[in-house]
Amino acid sequence: MILISEMIHPVGLDILSSYEVYYDPDLHQDSNALLSQIARARALIVRNKTQVNAELIERAPLLQVVGRLGVGLDNIHQEVLRERDIGLIVPRGANAISVAEYVIGMAIAFQRHFLRMTLQVRERQWVRDMSGVELAGKTLAVIGYGAAGQAVINRARSFGMKLRIFDPFAEVPGSLKAETVEEALEGADILSLHVPLTHETFHLLNETTLKRLHSHSVVINTARGELIDETALLHALEAKQLGGAILDVREIEPPLQDDRLRMLTNVWSTPHIAGLTEDSQIAIARYVAEGIKEVLDLKR
Repeated sequence: MILISEMIHPVGLDILSSYEVYYDPDLHQDSNALLSQIARARALIVRNKTQVNAELIERAPLLQVVGRLGVGLDNIHQEVLRERDIGLIVPRGANAISVAEYVIGMAIAFQRHFLRMTLQVRERQWVRDMSGVELAGKTLAVIGYGAAGQAVINRARSFGMKLRIFDPFAEVPGSLKAETVEEALEGADILSLHVPLTHETFHLLNETTLKRLHSHSVVINTARGELIDETALLHALEAKQLGGAILDVREIEPPLQDDRLRMLTNVWSTPHIAGLTEDSQIAIARYVAEGIKEVLDLKR
């Protein structure tokens, strides 16, 4: 049986139709039901809400492969999977274009004040504000040079932006490479985060590193909310040490009712959807489903 505990595009279900599939997109919310169903599963497909931890894996004696509908792996205990010789399928780069288009699109909209102007016109105000700025000539710092980071860089280049990249684990072109996070952030006009959540990247942006930016800098986070110390970010924004923040991911999702960040006019928030387009979800579902099917077909 193939167990799918979170939402998957129908194309994935079609590919897996020759197997018994138990699909419940809300199953991750019921730990008892999840533990009960995992006992029969040869394959498990998840997004980012299902905790594939040691307890879950221990309750899955038949499990041969796990598919992740996305690229973040902080909800998956990879060491235990390796110990059990359980395969892991991750669709690297499948949503990179969606994320990159979000970053560039939001950067343009934020710098040109499109949201405020739209709301003004809706209220019958016709204010021809000339305070917007172009992306051309501005410095974009990208932390993380994986598929999404590279897609952002490629698109930013066509806008004539100056580029700066930090990633100690990737081969970054020498002319664009920053040796440290601090060097990458120094004076950047726009900062975009594209790294996984690890012990090293937790609160990568904090009270100290945020000071490397300037009063017009805009922070864009489409990776993981925990990369940013949100208390430090709030203080920097309220003190006008930063120009703004575009947050698709948060430390707590959804944010708490008294969350102050989402109430600031210079903070734009979206509900973790940067990589969620019809195109990316088809590509991700197809990649994972075909990988799962290949593993199970070989072990029939």
